[in-house]
Amino acid sequence: MNTVSIAEYSGSWKNQFSKEYSLIRSVVTATSGYVDHVGSTSVSHLSAKPIVDILISVGNWAEVDELISQLQSIGYRLSERCDSTPRFFLTKYTSDGTGSFHVHVCEPHSRWGRDMLVFKNELISDPQLAQDYANLKKHLAGVYHDDVQAYAAGKKNFIESRLKKVGGEFSINSLLTRQRAESNKSEKLQIAMMVVQFMIAVIAAFSVYLNNNSYLFGLAGLGFALMLLWVYFSQGQLSHRAAGDQARRAVLLMSGLKLELSAVQQLRISEGFKVSPPAGEFRREEDHFATREAPGYKRLAEMIEESSYWTRDLQTISCNFMVVALLLLVAVVLVVSGAAVASLASDSIVSLSRGVLAIMVFVVSSDALGLVFAYRSSAKTIDEIFKRVEAAAARSYKESDVLLLMADYNAAIERAPSTLPYLYKLNRDGLNRRWQAYVEAKLRRDIKTGSDTKRTTTPQDPVAP
Repeated sequence: MNTVSIAEYSGSWKNQFSKEYSLIRSVVTATSGYVDHVGSTSVSHLSAKPIVDILISVGNWAEVDELISQLQSIGYRLSERCDSTPRFFLTKYTSDGTGSFHVHVCEPHSRWGRDMLVFKNELISDPQLAQDYANLKKHLAGVYHDDVQAYAAGKKNFIESRLKKVGGEFSINSLLTRQRAESNKSEKLQIAMMVVQFMIAVIAAFSVYLNNNSYLFGLAGLGFALMLLWVYFSQGQLSHRAAGDQARRAVLLMSGLKLELSAVQQLRISEGFKVSPPAGEFRREEDHFATREAPGYKRLAEMIEESSYWTRDLQTISCNFMVVALLLLVAVVLVVSGAAVASLASDSIVSLSRGVLAIMVFVVSSDALGLVFAYRSSAKTIDEIFKRVEAAAARSYKESDVLLLMADYNAAIERAPSTLPYLYKLNRDGLNRRWQAYVEAKLRRDIKTGSDTKRTTTPQDPVAP
């Protein structure tokens, strides 16, 4: 067919495939072969050219010539043969209403055939993609009605762009992007947990002044609901944190050592992601890590060093912020209490004391004062890991040293509380300047050390008599 026309979806296309499938199976004798309905006609409610695309995957390629002959015996014409892929393309056009068909023959794991199946699944799972694809085809059919090749070329970028996106779902850049999204969500949920716990403390303090049983019962119910909300936030925070940790560990192996994870591990990690990155959010490996070493133990150690630097300082900043916030809260409580003591009767002072105690329960809770100690402890532990990189460098990045360093780094990061939201953005420029100064100082030292080593090992020219 030399013209292009797009028709609205027809249920008859699947019926045509079913009949042709039975016909093909009746004549093909290949010991291992799979027949799939692909292309736009295989996607429900998608506009398409009224030509059914069929993919035949041949397990034993030695049987392909016989298979082509068998297809020709039922009306197919060989239109294209590519030995480098390898693949065959056959066509059959009818005018009796039984349908027109394009058959693509390739090996089962051929990238060419896999792309057809992957793109079909993408169209089925993403209605917006299917709609955009239909609109593009209608536009191209109007512009290139008499030019099949130009029509196909017009679709190429759209299809390849989606396939590239699918292929990059487990790339280092994608993992870094998903890791940041999960970490951001975890940080926000941690703040939400603190707010909920503070609200519970406020309710407890307020209840001291109430004698009405109905009001007290209502506050008890509200407190119970807030407790359930805290549990919900807590479980969500742990889930998002775990997903981010999985992505971080995968990045260390893939970027640091250029190891490829198995399909099972990729699926497990991908299924752990709970949130989608914001539109336009994309993190590049080159922006995330300053090291430009080739994959190996030196690169892995430098990645750990850089990550430890940022995490250590952000944990310290979070600790300082929490200390200031708690001191302000304690100061407010003391001021209010002092003013109240000077003006209240003894019974009121007792009630106020109970209210203050309820607020102080929040202050010393694991989501407040406990968080301060956790930040401080984590900053100290991660600082030790940061300094151990220098020791590993002095021993030429010995394999056992770097792998143990990575294990300890992962353990420290996973024990550390989530950094408080927005502190990274507020302190990014200052931290980045200090890190760049540190990197430049290391580089100058390494260059100087290399030059000194070269001078001491290069034999001197003999002195002329």
